[in-house]
Amino acid sequence: MAIPGSGTPIDLTDIATEFGDSAPHSVSEFYRGGGLVPDSATNSAIPTSGAVALGNFYGSANVVALNLTISANTSNYDLWSNVSGNPSYVAGATAVTLTVNPGVTVSSTSTGTYALSIPSAFNPADSVNVVNNGTVVGKGGNGGNGINYGGTGSNVGQAGGHGLYINRPVSITNAGTLAGGGGGGGSSRSCRYHQGFWPKSGGQQGQFYNGSSGGGGGAGASVGSGGAKGAPSGYAGANGTATAGGVGGARAPFPTYPNQWAGKAGDGGARGSAGSLAEDTKGTDPGPGGTPGAAGRYITGNTYATWISNGTRLGGVS
Repeated sequence: MAIPGSGTPIDLTDIATEFGDSAPHSVSEFYRGGGLVPDSATNSAIPTSGAVALGNFYGSANVVALNLTISANTSNYDLWSNVSGNPSYVAGATAVTLTVNPGVTVSSTSTGTYALSIPSAFNPADSVNVVNNGTVVGKGGNGGNGINYGGTGSNVGQAGGHGLYINRPVSITNAGTLAGGGGGGGSSRSCRYHQGFWPKSGGQQGQFYNGSSGGGGGAGASVGSGGAKGAPSGYAGANGTATAGGVGGARAPFPTYPNQWAGKAGDGGARGSAGSLAEDTKGTDPGPGGTPGAAGRYITGNTYATWISNGTRLGGVS
């Protein structure tokens, strides 16, 4: 706690207690930047050499309070990058508080990047606190692309991205939402339909082909894209939204044989939810579609977290 402001009587014992000095005490031990007193803006009235008086210590503190606020939507926020260059930061003597304002979203531009990162680069003696009144959310995963008949395509839904990453002790007051991005839906499987012997020249067997439909994109502030349709037919999946997954591409039946089809693709997942598996295909090459994408994590590094309040937490945790 800081030494009281001007007007309150203080003595050398008060200063020694604040800055952790052992007896005997001398005022010349407490120069700013001299080992006991952090060289910070909070302590700017304390000289670095020469004459020093008790009055120079009003309002001074052994711990520097550094408060940062995210007041507008942003992406890929790295707390260390925003603290390390701040002139008020004193390694080992700073209490950092990051506040995300109500209505503000911290997001990620890729599923491989966290929306908010707090790495281990801080001095171990620093304290870090996060107060989230807004939304911290990973990117939505893309839906699996529909398969062209014959096998061309990638029908696996993409996993959702992650929200918060911490790699050192952090106290978290979550009054808002921490969420992983939704996983992308898996596309359905392509198929063919044998009519049997079609009455045409040579009595050749009639075969009809359907490409599959694309999976829906996962939810996130940066949404997952719906998967493309396969050839020669099929339907594209819809993009996700901020909170809901996109709908997977529709079932693709054969025009004259509606009881045979390439199945409907899987829907994308909502925030913190996995995508869905496609409907089974019904035809000569039946079977399920591609694997849906997993949900993103709301936090990675939970063993470092001290939860002051939980708020809304959606998705996986590790």
